[in-house]
Amino acid sequence: MALASGTSSIDQTDTNSFKDTSASVLFDLIRGLAALIVLFGHWRNLVFVDYPSVATHRLILALPYALTSAGHQAVVIFFVLSGYLISGSVFRSFTRNRWTWIDYLTHRLVRLWVVLIPGLLLCLLWDSAGLALHLAPALYSGHLREGFIGNIPARLTPRVFFGNLFFLQNLLVPVFGSDGPLWSLANEFWYYLLFPLGLVALRSQTPTFQRLACGVLFLATAWFLRHDILLLFPIWLAGTVLALVPPQRLRPRTRVIAAVIYAPLPFVFAKLHGLPAMLSDYLFGVATSLFLWIVLSATGPADPKLLFTRFSRSIAKFSYTLYVVHLPFALFLTTLIMGERRWTPDAAHVVMGLAIAAAVLVYAWLIALTTEFHTDRVRHWIEARVRR
Repeated sequence: MALASGTSSIDQTDTNSFKDTSASVLFDLIRGLAALIVLFGHWRNLVFVDYPSVATHRLILALPYALTSAGHQAVVIFFVLSGYLISGSVFRSFTRNRWTWIDYLTHRLVRLWVVLIPGLLLCLLWDSAGLALHLAPALYSGHLREGFIGNIPARLTPRVFFGNLFFLQNLLVPVFGSDGPLWSLANEFWYYLLFPLGLVALRSQTPTFQRLACGVLFLATAWFLRHDILLLFPIWLAGTVLALVPPQRLRPRTRVIAAVIYAPLPFVFAKLHGLPAMLSDYLFGVATSLFLWIVLSATGPADPKLLFTRFSRSIAKFSYTLYVVHLPFALFLTTLIMGERRWTPDAAHVVMGLAIAAAVLVYAWLIALTTEFHTDRVRHWIEARVRR
């Protein structure tokens, strides 16, 4: 999710002018819908059989199955959004001579940890309950669905817990328990470090010693991340380019046409199995950044009373929490109801499946009420003590 910037990992800290524009509302809508794509991708995989196993109504069901196939592309969207919002915040801090590492890291870590820490504990709770009740032993051990969940008992150790707490998943440890979406939080965290390190190293206004120190740390960090995490960094930087390019004056009609063209692309790229995965991600990242550049032309003020504005703000408001906490709970709930089997998507089971999805959404919202919604309050409390 990743969504913590998530989106990622994604927030709007210090975006004083942008947050009041129609573009901000559209960005919130995109972020919220991306989180829902991730949720419904996992939901489909847990609840319903794979499409090749569908025997009837295949034509009707082709679209719903396609719409639940683009979870990875949704994370690419998070990365581009994050690159734009976070790098824009960093640029403004330097422009206003207000940049400090303490403030920056406090903002970023509070934003990440205020949801991640409860998310890890809840994952431990639900996975332990599922294992104790022997709900779906083959699924919980990673022997079903091509390792969709993984070997949960091996991933519930203190070492893996603290590795995920400090964003070392897929570097030194696997993701914790069944919470597969946590992989992208490591990417987000390390991009948060790489970007300002590289920027400080390149700024001529910065004292030479600080530039050298940041340059060395940038290279050391890049070497540490030299595999998958570093390879996806250019996608995050595509959002940074958006923060540097002034928005254009475009008509609403142009944005509508762009949205119509872009909307199917996540699902198209999800099915382009002939392309190398990294090339596919790069191409989709470029397409996403171009689309967001067009969206940024909506510079007019947002109307907070509009239903569209309220809806967009609402689904974005808990998107990070939804991203982090949904899978362990969804796994427990579905195995409690269904065991290891999955349903064929007939009318009755679709209704039951949607009820499960609704329960997961309500669960995530309730968790957000005690976590994500209080991010600013927690950050202000910490900052007041750090600055003493």
